[in-house]
Amino acid sequence: MRIFALGAAVLVAVTAAASTSQAAPYVKEGCKIDVPADWVASKTRIARPDKKVWASLLQAPTTAEAVNLELSLKAVKVSEDGKQVTLVSTASYGGLTNKQYHVVTKSAPACLADVTAPAGPDEALAKSVAHTVTLAR
Repeated sequence: MRIFALGAAVLVAVTAAASTSQAAPYVKEGCKIDVPADWVASKTRIARPDKKVWASLLQAPTTAEAVNLELSLKAVKVSEDGKQVTLVSTASYGGLTNKQYHVVTKSAPACLADVTAPAGPDEALAKSVAHTVTLAR
């Protein structure tokens, strides 16, 4: 029981910290995601300062094309609603296992956010950032 209470307290603290950090828009190829304000952009992606969590954006002509691209790269579709399709994959870089969240908008054109984080506590941040993807207006 004590371990559960401690785990719940840590989860609440992590969730509160993630939800109170300021978000900043990152726009590329006509698509937008909201990332923590301290993330740094390069030519190809935007990343947390320690570069352990990063995101990239891509625009595709249709939702189906973006989803098919991710499925061909071994991503697995985990959910779909009226606005987005969510896929997940894992990849190993430098001996670490990373979780990748791929979220595709149901729009024309479609936007694809790929957000990668080390397996573990940063996965929640990666998932929440990926789900902010929209067309830039």
